[in-house]
Amino acid sequence: MILSNLVEDVQIWNTPIIGAYLLWRFTQGYSSGHKVGDAPIGLLHFVASAILTNDRLMLPVNNQRKNLQSYVRSFEDKKDSDILLNLQSRIKEKRSYTLAAIDIAISEGLLVWDVESGKLYPRKLTKKAGKGKALRPKIKTDGNKAELLGKWFSEHDLSTIGAYLRVVF
Repeated sequence: MILSNLVEDVQIWNTPIIGAYLLWRFTQGYSSGHKVGDAPIGLLHFVASAILTNDRLMLPVNNQRKNLQSYVRSFEDKKDSDILLNLQSRIKEKRSYTLAAIDIAISEGLLVWDVESGKLYPRKLTKKAGKGKALRPKIKTDGNKAELLGKWFSEHDLSTIGAYLRVVF
C-alpha cells in the first residue's frame, strides 16, 4: 500500500499538468494579494515551482505563517536551512518542468502571458469540473498552499524575494 502511494506521488509530481494547476493558483494568489492587483513576472513561477514540488519546502506554507519572512524563519528555527540553501539548484533542476507547466497552463487557458511585461495573468474559470473530475484532496490542499505562497510573494519586489530565499535571478 505504501509503495503504491509513493508511485502515485511520483506520477503526480512528474506531470507538468499538476504544475500548471499549482502555478495558476500561485498566480491567482499573487494577483489577489497584490496591492493594485498586478500579476507576477514569469521568473517568480520558477521559484514557486521549485517550492511547490518539494514536500519539505512546501510544508511550512500554511496559514499559521503570516508572510514570506516567517516562512524563511521556519527553516532557520528548525536548523533546516540547508533545504532552503538548495533552492537555487532546485530552480535549475525544475526549469524544464516549469516551462512545460507554464506552457500547459497557457494552452489550457489558465494563464495569459503578457510578452511585453513578462507577467503571467490568471484567467478566471467559468466552467466547473464535471462529475467525477474533481481534484484529489491532496492536490486541492497543494493548490491552497500555492495560492498562499503567491500572496506572500505579492508583498515584495523581485530583489526582496531573491534576498529572502537566497536565490539569484
